[in-house]
Amino acid sequence: MNGSPVKTIILFFIALIILGTALLCLPIARQDNAAFSVLTCLFTATSAVCVTGLSVVSIGTYFTQFGQIIILLLLQIGGLGYMLVSTSLGLLLGKMALKDRKIMQELFDISSFSELFKLLKKAVFVVLSIELLGAIILTIGFLKDFSLGKAIYCGIFHAVSAFCNAGFSPFGNSLESFSNNPTILYTVVALVVLGGLGFFVLVDIIDKIRGKNIKLTFHSKVIIWMTTGLIVLGFIVFCIGQACSFINLDSSWGWIVNNSIFQAISSRTAGFNSLPMETMTTFTAFFLIMLMFIGGGPGSTAGGIKITTLTLVFVFIRSVIKGQDDYIFAKKSMDYDLVRKALLVFILMIVLVAMFITLMLFVEPQLDTLKVIFEAVSGFCTVGLSLGITSQLSVTGQILLILAMFVGRIGAITILIYLMNRKPVANNIKYPDGRILIG
Repeated sequence: MNGSPVKTIILFFIALIILGTALLCLPIARQDNAAFSVLTCLFTATSAVCVTGLSVVSIGTYFTQFGQIIILLLLQIGGLGYMLVSTSLGLLLGKMALKDRKIMQELFDISSFSELFKLLKKAVFVVLSIELLGAIILTIGFLKDFSLGKAIYCGIFHAVSAFCNAGFSPFGNSLESFSNNPTILYTVVALVVLGGLGFFVLVDIIDKIRGKNIKLTFHSKVIIWMTTGLIVLGFIVFCIGQACSFINLDSSWGWIVNNSIFQAISSRTAGFNSLPMETMTTFTAFFLIMLMFIGGGPGSTAGGIKITTLTLVFVFIRSVIKGQDDYIFAKKSMDYDLVRKALLVFILMIVLVAMFITLMLFVEPQLDTLKVIFEAVSGFCTVGLSLGITSQLSVTGQILLILAMFVGRIGAITILIYLMNRKPVANNIKYPDGRILIG
């Protein structure tokens, strides 16, 4: 882990968390009747920077508007990530540091700096434009319930939070009060999906619409196919899992469809909820755990192992089952080294999330097992959904969840950069074959 890109990314996130904690600790950042706690501020700052959305307090009642704006800025910077933030600064200053160029080229396989610069410039513009459009539509939606000033504030806050897949909301019950407002529900999930596709997929789509590209890149197609598939699967399973709950609610089919779509999309990466999470069945909660672990696309604001990692794992499994020597997906040959790296990321992320689940279960024995597992996966995969136990966590549990959010946010990126920086080591020693039994 001695490569400068890895250190730079880790130090960037740590510095941002420390700065955010310090600002949230200011008296002006919290309400007069809110009990001061450094741990609460640290937890909130980490959750914002790692675009998770978990909180041990209601940010709408604990923090003042100043504090909420600090949280908004933290999740915007954290959501865009080190790559786009450093690029934005480079655009403003008219230059980019050599180490920053190295990070970009390694992560996104761009052959030249000029090519990279143009791509990231487009990405910054596209991201800010999408958030602005989302804020305008959400403001219109909130005008039904709030004054113009508050509607604008809530529109901006939720637009940034949704696109960054953060799940933060100044409302104590997230978006449960707006389960009958399709404008808000569908705008939020549209922002969530766009944020989860990845910056460069968005740029690719925009270029295709404008006629600059004849067709989308293979990477973009894979992300769009897999995202669509997961949304449809999530919707079907969510409807099945919550069928009894929906019958008891005696709601219209339109309401059920709207909220099922919303929850199926939001639960994978964002952490907003339009339905009480405590009503989730064990079946639904377990399925959501799997969705949270998958996450969104690479180079996006979403967490998880990433859609492409899961795709390559399936490609590997299928090839082994069929006895094939190469890895084929959608009539394209996948590079052997790429498949190996995807498998390593997949295995390491499973090990890490299992470790945090085990530790959380150890320090929180008084809490329901499924709820603790759900909380640990949600934190590690930076989703932000909770079955209602975040505020009940002990000090040790909160610290573990802070570490889980931090490791989960930078884990896959740092692993990949570390692998890219490693030089192959020649092994001139030939060892005898070892035989072990499997199965």
